[in-house]
Amino acid sequence: MGHGLCPWGSIELLGSIVLNKSSSIPNTIAEIFSRTMREHPDNPALITPQWTWTYFQLGQLVRSGMDLLQSYLATPECRMAIVGNNHPAYVVGYFASQCLGKPTVEVRPLEKLDRQLEIIERTNAAFVLTDVPALENTLKGRVPAMSFAAFLQSCQEAVEKGDLRFENITWPGTALSEASIIYTSGTTGSPKGVILTQGNFCFIVNAVVDYLRLTAKDRYALILPLNHTYGKTVLLTSIRVGASIVMLDNFNRVQEFVKALSENQCTIFSGVPYHIHVILKWCNLSSYDLSSLRILTFSANKLPSSTIDQLTKVLPHAKIFSMYGLTESTTRVCFVPPDVLMRKKESCGRPLRGVEVKIIDQHGNPLPPEKSGEVVLRGPNVMKGYFGDPELTSATLIDGWLRTGDLGYLDEEGFLYLVGREKEIIKCAGERISPAEIEEVLLCHPKVAEAAVTGSPDSTLGEIVHAFIVPKGNSLEEGELKTYCAKLLSHHKLPRRYTFVEELPKTPTGKVKKHLLKSP
Repeated sequence: MGHGLCPWGSIELLGSIVLNKSSSIPNTIAEIFSRTMREHPDNPALITPQWTWTYFQLGQLVRSGMDLLQSYLATPECRMAIVGNNHPAYVVGYFASQCLGKPTVEVRPLEKLDRQLEIIERTNAAFVLTDVPALENTLKGRVPAMSFAAFLQSCQEAVEKGDLRFENITWPGTALSEASIIYTSGTTGSPKGVILTQGNFCFIVNAVVDYLRLTAKDRYALILPLNHTYGKTVLLTSIRVGASIVMLDNFNRVQEFVKALSENQCTIFSGVPYHIHVILKWCNLSSYDLSSLRILTFSANKLPSSTIDQLTKVLPHAKIFSMYGLTESTTRVCFVPPDVLMRKKESCGRPLRGVEVKIIDQHGNPLPPEKSGEVVLRGPNVMKGYFGDPELTSATLIDGWLRTGDLGYLDEEGFLYLVGREKEIIKCAGERISPAEIEEVLLCHPKVAEAAVTGSPDSTLGEIVHAFIVPKGNSLEEGELKTYCAKLLSHHKLPRRYTFVEELPKTPTGKVKKHLLKSP
């Protein structure tokens, strides 16, 4: 399949899936997909360097994928595992499984092979779609598996031959039905299987479409991994309105990436602070035509105020959305409206409509505004639980409230401010120190490309502040950083140890794996 329309004939995809006609808001992912196939068949759906598919063409491929998967996912309890990077086959396989009413188990391809196998076994996956050759080979004779390339080729051949069968398929799914088990990135250790429902995704999709005001004319740049909820919501919100998804995989060549944003006339780009820092430090954005870019969103960690100032200077026409969420909340909890961003630069926003956030002390008592404690929340975005771990589920979900492990406070206007994570707080000589504040100072240094701060054991002080630095160039020296930090940080917050590294270990969404940071 090449660019543009493909003469595959007129096939009615939507007859294969029965929709809930009584509601204007979709209740399932299958309904989101089906409605768009009907309402926007000629819109470009997926744009890659190799292909451009309309929604009609994507629908045909998904219909073919459903036929291929149906024999493997024959029983009600079946799940399909997807282990791979972003790829058109991932999109086709994901929607084929969802339209069959079968939950997906989604795993990072960089997980160790033993961990991938363990997850597939624990979740009773009946079929595995992957771009990891070692996994596919190991599964032979154990669990049916297919590579991305082979799966997509089979779907394309079936479409081109016209061998599609469109019997009515009635899936009695509801908002409470399981949609996906997403294995978290694991910034503090082994990943956990987060069970998200159809309702979790549909609530977030409709909320995001509303506050970003997405339309069928948008072209959404996708670089976030689809096996994470942030990337998944980019996909689903685009599908919801019939927008185009521009799938890019060249961020490691950042100048090429920004050029691709320009050439594809992308209107929206979502990333994490890592992406923003890299773009600003390694690209001269004024040399690219980014006039089409109307929205920029970031989540995962807070951007320093100075970085937000720099963004608004180089992209004055773009609306910037600062957001907060976690996998357990289907990746969205709060957002800062662009019109108040400049006076709320330190905040991660007010809760979505229908989501409640409060701050509690160590005994579970609610705290008043401006008092820091643990952030807890409840709403339609909160996960069902952790797969196969009732103890962790009961410790995390208490009376309907999700304990996030994040520390923060609410101001008088209800805006949330994060000060760190309970597990990351450094305890130095009785003082509690948030790494985020120190990282923000370090990232403002012109010779620092990236920075991460942790606590290192100390026999006298308990812990000392330890900064890991990725320098920009080769001229940065430790003494220069010490002098710089002494001017901006109080004495007890000064890093006592610096380690220069070539790169920081990260999850696919750009979060630093601090538990892997060690002294030389």
